[in-house]
Parts: sequence; structure tokens; C-alpha cells
Amino acid sequence: MQDENQANQMEIEEVRSICEGYHIIKKLGYGTYAVVKLGQKGHEQVAIKFLKVKNEQERPKIIQKLKQEVHILELLNNHNHTGIVQLKYVSDNLTYIKKNGQIVNKIGMILELGEKSSMLSYLKELQKFDEQTSRFYFRQLMTVLVYMKKHNIFHLDLKPDNIVFDSDFNLKITDFGFSKQVQGLIKDFHGGSKPYMAPEIWDRIAYDGSKVDVFAAAQILYKMITGCFAFNNCQEQPYDLIKQNDYAQFWNIKNKQHQTLFPQGFPDDFKDLINKMFDPDFNRRITPEECLQHPWTMGLEANLYQIQEQFNNLQERINQQLEQQKEEYKRKKQKMRDYERAAQEMKNLLQQSQQSYKSGNSQKKNPIIDKKRQIMKKFKFTFENRVLKRGLPTKMIDEILIYDDPKNLFCSIIDHFDKCGKIINIHETKCKLNVNIMENDEEKQEMQIELKKLEGDKLRVEVLNLGDDYIKFNEEVQNLKQSIQQQRDEVHIQQQ
Repeated sequence: MQDENQANQMEIEEVRSICEGYHIIKKLGYGTYAVVKLGQKGHEQVAIKFLKVKNEQERPKIIQKLKQEVHILELLNNHNHTGIVQLKYVSDNLTYIKKNGQIVNKIGMILELGEKSSMLSYLKELQKFDEQTSRFYFRQLMTVLVYMKKHNIFHLDLKPDNIVFDSDFNLKITDFGFSKQVQGLIKDFHGGSKPYMAPEIWDRIAYDGSKVDVFAAAQILYKMITGCFAFNNCQEQPYDLIKQNDYAQFWNIKNKQHQTLFPQGFPDDFKDLINKMFDPDFNRRITPEECLQHPWTMGLEANLYQIQEQFNNLQERINQQLEQQKEEYKRKKQKMRDYERAAQEMKNLLQQSQQSYKSGNSQKKNPIIDKKRQIMKKFKFTFENRVLKRGLPTKMIDEILIYDDPKNLFCSIIDHFDKCGKIINIHETKCKLNVNIMENDEEKQEMQIELKKLEGDKLRVEVLNLGDDYIKFNEEVQNLKQSIQQQRDEVHIQQQ
């Protein structure tokens, strides 16, 4: 226990951001309107939800959104239902002390933590749940929806991300940011997450909030049983078949898709339940109460001990993966900072070198400018009419992000391919060229390289594969990266 306390204390000491006395440990999740972080005070851990405020003009609207979510949570928490996360504290003026000591105020709330993480994290690890475990959580979910319905409250954004497990692995619903308390039909909200949105949401008509939650719950149940969505959006064929009430064709497609999972096809009672929950006419769609009484739901379910035995081991793996991802993110962030710092130093050296060359203060020739002139002379081009197009980083393996002078960089790229390949063409108006990689006097790989400008002084080297050998292509991209870095290192040495 002492070692555990010391470990917890060390973890807290590493984190300097504090909100209302809670040390901010890590980010738990984020969305369009909010970010959720793990807070710790002593042995107590909580989820702190911060609402995003882009500008002061937006602040009143965000505060109103906060009040709506708090009102719903307070109503649901009044009866202390175990399937709803508990609200601990709320303020439009949370005291937040940043790592550098700066104090800012944030809009947000402090909530009960789903200690065993979200349903999504377990589905990612297991792909799917067995039928009895799925039935256990489906019954718990429907029980919560029945409770909410009694209070005319509807979630409107149900998904595995917004379902968490408590310390015993019981289900709890969280994130009521889109929720409504309405008697009758809802007319003023047509949003949510695309894979879970009912036809009436897409059609932008007045709808029954409880039936929208049932439709989303059908997608969750299908995901638990099969490990994938019944459909990803409203433009897919399965969704069209549901809207057309063509369930025979829908299940024909799904039987083929999940043949290894259900060699004899899906069970009839499961198909019947899904059909009734996905009914495109919400007036006919099954209610949460009817879902609980359906034959499939009344079947054999796992007990909590079985789930705990299975999921506890899984929780350790999930935590390890999260820690590995966290460390990897830190390493990448530090590497990028180091790279940007070195790149800025290189840029400063280049500028000093060019200024020194122009002013005639240097008694010896500038090797950088001389080399660039030699390449331009050899390939008979100038930069006078050459346009550096704008682009966006795509985070693909075939792009290289770099800080450099575009003229120097383009000449470095030409120099690289002049040595290892055959330059087919240098574009007249763009920083672009086509090359053939040669091996034993044979053409092995055709590539197209273009230099584009990003925000600030950052540049992107975009490499397009025009051949069939993807292994060779990836090798050449890596060779180009190394060559650019090597030439930059040489320049740095020459300037010292």
C-alpha cells in the first residue's frame, strides 16, 4: 500500500495543472464542445468536463448549454439512479492553475468518474462481447432509458463513448450535452453522432426522443454482438434497406458479412428485436419497456462476477496501452519541438549567410548559394516565375514536413534525385519534378515530387507514387528524408 501511495504521489507531482484542488492527470476524451480530463485529489478521482469557449461573444451561449446539462443531471441524480453519472460540482468560473502557474477561469463541471473506463475501450480491445455479456449490458441500458423516459428526459447522443463502467463494471450513461427534457415531440434539435442517428433526425422532422435513443441503442447492441456497425451513415445500402423496410435483404447482406460469426445466420429473436428497434417509422418503433420484455432480452445473461473476471484482466491491458500511447505522444511532441528549434537555428544561419554574401563581408564563396546556382544552371531553371502552391498536411507516410528556405529545399531535392535517379521533368511554374529511380541502369520506380507551402514557414514535400512497387516507393521516400536531413546537417557544419 505504501508503494502504491508513493507511486500515486509521484504521478501527482509530475502534473502541475490544478483545477479546484484536483491535479489534472490526463485527457479522457474530447468532442466538438467539450474536453474531459481526469482529476485527482488524494485518493479521489473525478472526471472534469471543460466546455470550450472560442471567444467572449460565445460565452453566454456556452453557459446556457452548461445550465441545460446541469439541470438534466440534477433531475436524474435526485433519485440517485446507479445508471447515471453523478454531478459533483459545477461552475462557469472554475479556477484552473496552468503548469506555468498562470491562473485562468473555465466553464465546466466535476463529475463522478467511470472508474473502469468506457464501453468503447473494451469494444476496441475485444472487438465484440459474447451474447450473454451483451444481453447483460443491453438490459442495464434499457433500464436506464425507461427511468429517463419517466422524467421526459432523452439523451440524443447514445454511443459506446458515452457509456462508462463503475468500479464493479456496472453501466453508467454520461455526457448529457445534447440531452433534452421535453413533453411531446422534439422540434429544435437534429444532431448527434452519424452512425447512431435515426431517419427522423436526418429528415429534420419532429420526433420522439425516447425512440431516437432506442434507434441508437440498436446500433450499440449490434456493435456489441458483431464487433461492427450495422451501417456507418445514412448513405450506405443497409441504411437504405432499413428505410425501405426491406429487412430480408438487410439480413441477407449481414449473414454474408458475419458468416464466420453466425454460420447458420443470426438468431431469429435477435433479428426481430433489431428490426423493431431500427423501424424507420418511430411511431411503430419499439419502446424501451418493450425492449426489456422482448424474448431475446429475456434470454440467459452473464452475471457480474463473470464479467468482472473477464474485464479486470482486460482493464490492465487497456491501461498499459493508454500509458504507452501517452508516452509515445510525449516523445513525438518533444521530438517535434527539438526539430523545430533546430530548423529555426538552421533558418537563422541561412539568413545570416545570405546577408553576409550579399554585403560582401565574406572573403570566401558561400557554398550554399554556389551549390544552388550550380543546380539551377545545370537544369536551366530559375525561381522567377515559379509558384509555391499552398497545401495542408495530410499526415501520410509519403509527405515530409520541414522548416527551410523553399529555394534551398527544392534544389536539395533536385540534387538528391540527380545523384540517385533520372529526372524526367522539372515543372516550369511549380516547385515540382518527375523522376525515375534507376537500378543497374533499369527504371525501377517513377515518382512525382512537389514542394508546397503550409502555415508559417513550414513546407511540405509531397511524394506521389506513379509505379507499382510500393515497397521500393517507401524505401525511396525514406532515402529522400535522409538525404534532406544530411544536406541540412552539412549546411549547418559549413556555417560553423
